[in-house]
Amino acid sequence: MGQTTSTQAGVQLTPQSSGKSRKKLRLRRDNFPSIVTVLDTPTDEWPVEQNGPPPQPIPAVDRSGMFLLPVRSNDSQFSASSITENFTLKDPSVDAATSESFSPLLLLPIEILYQIIEIVYYDDATNSISANLEKFLKTIPVLLKTFNQLAIRFLYKYAIFNRPHSFDKFLRNIVNQPDIGQYVEFMDFQTFTSIGLGRTGRMNQEIQMVTARTIQMALSLCPNLIEFQASENIQDDMDVEVLLTLFNHLPKVQALDFCGASLKLFAQAFMELTFNGPDLDEMDMETSLVLKASPLEHLFKISFHDCSNLPVLVFEKCLPHFINLRRLDVTHTTMTSTALHTYLPASCRLTHLSLARCSKLTTKDLIQFLTKHPAIVNGSLQWLNLQIDSNVVSPLNVQYLLFTMNHLNAPDLRYLNLGGMPVNKQILDVIKSKFTKLESLAVPHSNLTMTDLLHLLQDNQSIKFLDLTDCKGLDRRNLAAFLKKSYDSGLEAIEFEYKTLYDLTGGNHISIQPVQTDFSVLSTGSLPLVWKFYDNEGRRAWIYKIDSSDPSYDAIVAGRPTSNSHLSNAVYYDLETGAKVETKVVKPEFLKYASRKINCSVGYYNLNLPKKKRYINGEIAELVWPVENSQRGIYNYYSLNVK
Repeated sequence: MGQTTSTQAGVQLTPQSSGKSRKKLRLRRDNFPSIVTVLDTPTDEWPVEQNGPPPQPIPAVDRSGMFLLPVRSNDSQFSASSITENFTLKDPSVDAATSESFSPLLLLPIEILYQIIEIVYYDDATNSISANLEKFLKTIPVLLKTFNQLAIRFLYKYAIFNRPHSFDKFLRNIVNQPDIGQYVEFMDFQTFTSIGLGRTGRMNQEIQMVTARTIQMALSLCPNLIEFQASENIQDDMDVEVLLTLFNHLPKVQALDFCGASLKLFAQAFMELTFNGPDLDEMDMETSLVLKASPLEHLFKISFHDCSNLPVLVFEKCLPHFINLRRLDVTHTTMTSTALHTYLPASCRLTHLSLARCSKLTTKDLIQFLTKHPAIVNGSLQWLNLQIDSNVVSPLNVQYLLFTMNHLNAPDLRYLNLGGMPVNKQILDVIKSKFTKLESLAVPHSNLTMTDLLHLLQDNQSIKFLDLTDCKGLDRRNLAAFLKKSYDSGLEAIEFEYKTLYDLTGGNHISIQPVQTDFSVLSTGSLPLVWKFYDNEGRRAWIYKIDSSDPSYDAIVAGRPTSNSHLSNAVYYDLETGAKVETKVVKPEFLKYASRKINCSVGYYNLNLPKKKRYINGEIAELVWPVENSQRGIYNYYSLNVK
């Protein structure tokens, strides 16, 4: 209850310790660089030694907040890595036979207690991962000292960083208590930003909480990392040392995402990257089979989405080492079809592939890759994006595109984007007959007519989403007729030009009556369809169908005004308790079909999936579409905002 003091072994791990009574501690110059913060910590740098001693404790800071250290008394032998004995929890400082405060919960088997804590950990009533973790922090960790130890495993499993201070606190804690780094499995920078708070760019450089050296330090202390979700907001802080750690020293890593990183320094780091695995001389280039085991054998998903400055030499160097790849996103990069066909290992089984806006694709090698490469022809493909910019000549003309669709072996294809491609009725007929499980089809900037599209939807309940942006056969006048004539289809959402949809719905909704075929007195008409308007600040726009069970359906059909309270920024509080009333914001379900970025995350609510042996062996299929909270921040921007 009193003040805590530091010892030679490290800083006392007490979240409640007061910052005012804490003395400043000097760092020893041993292994890792210091973390320069606004908290007046020393700015001296430590020289990096290859075989030096482990990192020394960093001075304690205020540990209230998301990243909390274990609570330990001075005489407790309880550590973060030894919380179980014979499958039950045991704290050496507690005598279960004599202690009146001993909880019988501690006698439960660890598996049952884990499940209890997991129920509290996954709260689907919150609006964000950070809010969920903050809520969890106020429950389990404060019950008992032993529960606090166990809760650490959950708090550090998914490390999400919104601001530099959260990463700084996280790094301090795993340096002071290296055992905690073993629990970190996910690092998420999707929503990270250092902009704001009145800071200039120079100030952000001086407050070096997140740098290439601190990121590399954190990675080196988290050997069990499974996912690393980077973004353009930390592209300045990913040098060759960070890449060497990611690709060579994290054997359990399954997903890497570098979305939007396009600086020349980032590209230069990839040029300097070397792999510990086999070189190109040790490969059979005809079959692209790696002859030696690769340190990246568990890397299943990688995204270079919009990494536009990476030269093709980088892909030629990297691809041979991705021997078990399942998802590959090279949207808007310099990737060539020759590099894909030559360097992608035959052992891959691609389920997701995005070659969107890759301007260096060539006709012959692209067709060869899509129709003959072992990573594709095995029939595993579920998600394919071949979109090109509307002002770019398509690598596939009508004949070549028809040939490719006819010979593409993808019986389980669910998403197909042919934006900018010369899609005609004949190609549409092939798509309908061959890809019977297709749910999302994007054919913007095509010359398809309304008759062609209606024929596609006839007797077709699988297609849920159509992107018809700038489709020459549709306009403001016949779009309503198209909705009426496709009444019986399974269509749930349509993407079109913002102004057209806004005018059609008045920025709210439109009610569509079915085509009347029975004019008898006793006929019972079908319920009208209600299509609601949805947009992303004018960049992309959609209308989507709401079910008759929706609370607003009856009011819309009856012509009564509907509430737009879900668009309000008002904050409500409970009058009795003063607690903030949180209402979860639920986005329309159809947005998963509209996503143009490959999702490389299992999602916050599926954190146990990557550790299952059947998943690693490919026996458990991952969901095709982005799951809740898997695409946020900058990822959401590239997925749903960029046209």
